[in-house]
Amino acid sequence: MSDWSKLSLEVSEQALRDIEKMDHRLFNIDDEEISGKNEQQIREMIVGEYFARVAAYAGKVASSFLFRSQWSHEPAEWFDHRHHFLYPEKFMTDYTILSLSNVLEKLPLNGTILDLCSGDGWADYHFYRKRASRVTCVELNEAGYKTALRLHGADNIEYRHGDVLTFEPERDAYDVVLIRGAIEHFSREDQQLLFNKAYGALKPGGWFCGDTPAANQSGEKHLHFHINEWRDEAEMRSELSQVFHIVETKSLKSQSLTTLYWQCGK
Repeated sequence: MSDWSKLSLEVSEQALRDIEKMDHRLFNIDDEEISGKNEQQIREMIVGEYFARVAAYAGKVASSFLFRSQWSHEPAEWFDHRHHFLYPEKFMTDYTILSLSNVLEKLPLNGTILDLCSGDGWADYHFYRKRASRVTCVELNEAGYKTALRLHGADNIEYRHGDVLTFEPERDAYDVVLIRGAIEHFSREDQQLLFNKAYGALKPGGWFCGDTPAANQSGEKHLHFHINEWRDEAEMRSELSQVFHIVETKSLKSQSLTTLYWQCGK
């Protein structure tokens, strides 16, 4: 019998013994894959595969119920990013991965980062805090803010509940300032206000990063509470250049939309 004393889940010894006896072929593991492994390795593989399947199924069920509660009644103004992990086949997208890397590649190790419109703090907790010494997050939506506190708290993350338009960040304090998937919620005038706030908050040599969905050619907004969606990279570059002299942009055309990305240096 394997040593399961460190198993954090409440699983009975009898249940584990029953799982260990399952045929590895039930998990599409062929004989070649277990060739050369000892009995304990095989048992651990079978138990691991069993719980991986349980976790995948439970994740899809959890995501389905959560999404219905959050979006079926009326569109939410923040997104529960746990869906990316709970149901990756549906919610983990190419434009999400590029959005994260767009920020991380500009964040120095042990750097400081300011996340404007940080939502539920998912990216800050799972990605930015592991690289940054200090993460400051500002979110107006109360449900998003409370979710961040409940699920994504960490010693080096500070969550602030407030309006980014009236928030006054420390000057010359951050290596990276970001606003992911949120700039489209503001008018052109307020977008320029946020660009100036970001510029003032950045250290010399720092970077302002973000992304936004490009406007639909039909003119229909992606979500009804979007205010100003940029048409393309050219418009994005023109708007950012009003404040920043170093403006790097790219776009990614996906199945459902085109996403615009920027990195602006101070």
